[in-house]
Amino acid sequence: MNIGIDIDGVLTDVRKFTIEEGLKYCEEHQKGKLINPAAYDSCQVFDWDEKTDLDFWKKNIFMYAKKNPPIVGVKENIKKLKEDGHKLYIITARWLASPKTEKQFGESDLLREKMRTTVKQWLKENDIVYDEIIFSEEDKSSYIREKNIDIMIEDSPQNLKQLSKLTKMICYHWDYNKGIENENIYRCNNWDDIYAKIKELENKEVLS
Repeated sequence: MNIGIDIDGVLTDVRKFTIEEGLKYCEEHQKGKLINPAAYDSCQVFDWDEKTDLDFWKKNIFMYAKKNPPIVGVKENIKKLKEDGHKLYIITARWLASPKTEKQFGESDLLREKMRTTVKQWLKENDIVYDEIIFSEEDKSSYIREKNIDIMIEDSPQNLKQLSKLTKMICYHWDYNKGIENENIYRCNNWDDIYAKIKELENKEVLS
């Protein structure tokens, strides 16, 4: 099978990083406070306006990209999926790495290349195997079609709703995507669950 894998919230715990570093930012700059740790968007987590949120990520995005560790079980289970013969596509809309890098940063081409290099280096350093990496726009629909993705592993509420119209989705469970359900979405709590669910879906496909 062709398996698509998101990065932020699937390979890494972006919410933990956001809360830990966001609390430091709030204290240092006296801007915002923790109001909703279960929210998906950092503006809603800390009650920041867009300018404050942008400033926070300007200061922290490369630290996150370089130092935030993989979620437990990522390396081992992805390696097993590869050994089982699946083709693995990392499909990420990581900020700055996407085809439409934000103009607020000036030299967008240089920053885009820097972030893409950083992402690839992080995957290599953490021994995460894959066949191809795609730096996507926020809407991943065209990439799902182009690569004939059979299963996409996602956490974004918007992507789960949208992409489940096109393919099977494994939802990496977080509070912010709780309640998003349909017949094409399979909720998993960790990477051992994800591997087991893919194995189950693969067996069903063979038997059908």
